[in-house]
Amino acid sequence: MVFSARLLRAASLLVAIATSGAAALAAAPPINGLETRDYKIQTDMTNSNLNTGAFTMPHSVRFYRPGTDATANRADGNYKNGTATLIGNVVVHDTGNAPEVGAGGAYGGSGTATLTCDRLEIDSKQKVYTATGHVHFAQGPRTATSDRGVLNRGTGMLHLEGGVHLTDAGSTLSANVVDYNLNTKDAEVHGGPAVLTKPDTGPAAPPAAPKPAAKSPAPNPRRSP
Repeated sequence: MVFSARLLRAASLLVAIATSGAAALAAAPPINGLETRDYKIQTDMTNSNLNTGAFTMPHSVRFYRPGTDATANRADGNYKNGTATLIGNVVVHDTGNAPEVGAGGAYGGSGTATLTCDRLEIDSKQKVYTATGHVHFAQGPRTATSDRGVLNRGTGMLHLEGGVHLTDAGSTLSANVVDYNLNTKDAEVHGGPAVLTKPDTGPAAPPAAPKPAAKSPAPNPRRSP
């Protein structure tokens, strides 16, 4: 009886060890990257800490999130906090169709947006993207360049600061700080002088030459009888 009880306790211990080991494996990111509830990153090498959730990826990475995919030279972040930083030659394609965007989709029907920069910080829980270094944003006929940009996917607001230059169908805007609504296409300019130009529609047409006045018919004098 004592022997049987010991066997039961040993079996229970083995089950507990196996269960905890399986749980640890489930929590650990896969060898070729990591996948969380908020995003997925693919790469060929990942260093991570299972206690803190911190990770580094020293080689090329590909980032995925509903409505977004991106590539970069390397990445680091914390998968428990839902944060990631893409570093070096960052290229992001954003369809604007993430769940939080709503029924409007594609930021008001303007199609996929492309963002390039040197560094992109992603807060997947807040749905906020912060780009720094040679920031270039393009969507349809609109482009924007700046030193730093912050995109809030929930509100569709794009905040640009530092050497901001916008173009839209021939019109241009240069300023220090611009807040641009991707849904309504409204732009707000803050601080410093701003320069706005409109497309040249060409020289105005010369005024039409005046028409000559109509001649009155010559009088028909009556002959005296």
